[in-house]
Amino acid sequence: MRIAIIVNGISLRKNFFYETILPSLKNRFDLEIFQTQTIHDGVDLASKAADKQFDVILAAGGDGTVNQVVNGILQGRESNADLPTLGIIPIGTGNDLARALGLKADVKQLLTLLNRFEPNKIDVGKVDFTTATGTPGCKYFVNVADIGMGPEVVKRVMASNRILGSALAYYTSILSTFISYKPIIAYAKTQDWEWSGKLRTLAIANGNYYGHGLCIAPEASVTDGIFETFICGNASIVDFILQSRKLKLGRKIVHDKITYLQASELYLSAESRCGIEADGEFLGWLPARVSLIPQRLKLFLV
Repeated sequence: MRIAIIVNGISLRKNFFYETILPSLKNRFDLEIFQTQTIHDGVDLASKAADKQFDVILAAGGDGTVNQVVNGILQGRESNADLPTLGIIPIGTGNDLARALGLKADVKQLLTLLNRFEPNKIDVGKVDFTTATGTPGCKYFVNVADIGMGPEVVKRVMASNRILGSALAYYTSILSTFISYKPIIAYAKTQDWEWSGKLRTLAIANGNYYGHGLCIAPEASVTDGIFETFICGNASIVDFILQSRKLKLGRKIVHDKITYLQASELYLSAESRCGIEADGEFLGWLPARVSLIPQRLKLFLV
């Protein structure tokens, strides 16, 4: 079995990977290590690894690294039948997908998954959006895509130095965005339902968590062929603070400004400029279409 490992070279925990996880893998498998130098290298490195027909590509980083590897594997190969199996070594700032899937930066768990080699087929999200120049763009995601506050939070987190820790960086970015953000009028349309109104956030979830541990989709599954959609309208900052504990605990919120729905394809638009992000990566702008591709990737699940 040939394994490529895409390592987030700017991860604060990359030394943990090299010192604790890599030695055990080197003794058992045919490995090639690729380390990113910038936040965008992962796509190119994963694409090259897919071209070289590695059996497995391990993403060693956070949700952003996983997102880049997924896009590197799929871009230009969406219809290919024989793609590399994806694995996750969660050593990043945000590990929301790994948290939902029970995956840990644990060499014993990783060796068990690799030796057993029984990957599951998982769903993938596809976002067709508008770039800054007005041209069409396309990206894939495996965890959560969202509009409204989410893209602004991503920008703040990426601009922060995270000295006090990634969890605090995410939460303070969410709070500061919530205070400064002015809800926009947005529209979501699916085959079965439509929503419109003043919007704080609309999250389209393949996984359960985003924003460093906020469970906006307790019933989501990467294998069930449907998105869980979390819509927060014009709720107040006080309501957000009061309800955020429930999100951390994985409970659904009962509130007249919060709605939970399901969809496999959504068309999104807004009356003013509105960004869209996926898996912690800023993509572009509305209008956009978010669609689900069922059982498109193979992933090691516990």
